[in-house]
Amino acid sequence: MRPRFWEFNRHLISARDMSVTTILSIHWNLCIGTIGRFARQRPQLTKLLRDLESFNICGEYLLTEISHGLDAKNLETTATLQPDGSFRLHTPNPGAAKIMPPTTPWAGIPRVGIVFARLLANDVDCGVKPFIVSLCDDTQMAPGVTSRPLPQKCGSKALDHAVTTFNQVRLGPDSLLGSPDLSPDKRTDFMDQIWRVSVGTLSLSMVNIPALRQAAFIAGTYSLRRHVGGNVPGQRVPIISFSTQYRPILNALAQAAVFDAFADDAIDMFVNQGLAPGARHGVAACFKATVSAATQTTLAELADRCGWQGLFGYNRIIEMALSLRGNGIAEGDYTVLCIRLASEILLGRYELPPAKMKDCLLARHEAGVWREARETMASIAKSGHRDKAYNAHILPLSRALVEATGHRMAYEAAARKGNISPEVLSLFESSCIRQDLSWYCGSSTSENFTRQDLLARDAEATEALLPRLRELLSETGAGAWTTAPIASQEGWDEFLEQLPVYQYNEEIKENPRL
Repeated sequence: MRPRFWEFNRHLISARDMSVTTILSIHWNLCIGTIGRFARQRPQLTKLLRDLESFNICGEYLLTEISHGLDAKNLETTATLQPDGSFRLHTPNPGAAKIMPPTTPWAGIPRVGIVFARLLANDVDCGVKPFIVSLCDDTQMAPGVTSRPLPQKCGSKALDHAVTTFNQVRLGPDSLLGSPDLSPDKRTDFMDQIWRVSVGTLSLSMVNIPALRQAAFIAGTYSLRRHVGGNVPGQRVPIISFSTQYRPILNALAQAAVFDAFADDAIDMFVNQGLAPGARHGVAACFKATVSAATQTTLAELADRCGWQGLFGYNRIIEMALSLRGNGIAEGDYTVLCIRLASEILLGRYELPPAKMKDCLLARHEAGVWREARETMASIAKSGHRDKAYNAHILPLSRALVEATGHRMAYEAAARKGNISPEVLSLFESSCIRQDLSWYCGSSTSENFTRQDLLARDAEATEALLPRLRELLSETGAGAWTTAPIASQEGWDEFLEQLPVYQYNEEIKENPRL
């Protein structure tokens, strides 16, 4: 995984069209990444890889089923070994239909998928294995493959997400990727087969960073040019002059800068073979949970701050928010990832990299909430982490625990980077503190903060960064990638000119919509 692979998801182009980014993420990471692992041992895969790299063929990845999402290890699609060494791929019931990946000929390009199925050989279940399957050519589905496109997702551009089934599809002996043998450890074997999903957990979450920059730029430039009546008759003041307007914009800019530094550290840890596999996956899950949750809250606030304009997809913010909500589910729902991560840490199976700045407020908060969780677990867990008490008391804490670690890791990464200003760091820290004010009050810290203290600190951090607002908006580089009409008066005027026009006693004038 070279630097260019990671950089794509952090570039502003990835936020330009989330549907295209989805296609490319599946194509490059999941499909090509899975096949590429076997290329050296199987030179016959070279032609397919070249066609995929040239985008003569679009690659897909069919793992989850209608009845098996995060428990995909229990999937029911079968690939039955035949006497001649070939396989029969089959969907045994409606719940075993593959869900979400685009598989129709609608795009006018052949599609090949990595399809995960349970290999049955001589009535023995050999576990879940990946198979290369032709799904369609540029005009029609492959024999035995049925695709039912779902209605368009709310907020996203058109993409043919589909329900896909197989009816005794014959696959050649060379369609199987990897060994057909039954592994003595099915869980480890399954996780190894789907290892590119962990890569996507981290890489696809990085799209939140350019989305924060783009949304901040749109809301910021709109707020600078949008004026309302002031206190003096005839006075007009820009809405950016109100703290309720500039505070969320500055927060988005600070988050983008800090999360970008966090991404650098997360990549380094994820590719570090010296870390245990569980810890490396934990870093990816921690990054995804922290960045995804924060981005959803911030984009919702920015859309609100644009008033009625924020409701429309053409102004991009709400569209990006809804698309990124889908990313939060794709390649591991971050709530479930948090449950697994928190449980494995509490059970002592592995640890995430410890705090380096142990005296900073976010590190103390992280240590404190994890200590509380361990104390709660010790007091209520009688029959292990699957009992009712654990479910009632610990599972609801999972996201907050993981995000506390993520906030600390992000802050440390940004502080070490050296090119992020103290004002940006202070506002990011304050934004994290605001999420759990009660913990910081009283005896939880040596400072004995009150709520008023913490809110005053937040106001000071915001005001300290405010003079740099225009500079920070410009530094996002988002202007060249912005299509939202509200970002400029010229853009809005042009947008109005392209809308259909209905007037009394006149022929209808209808220009194409944007």
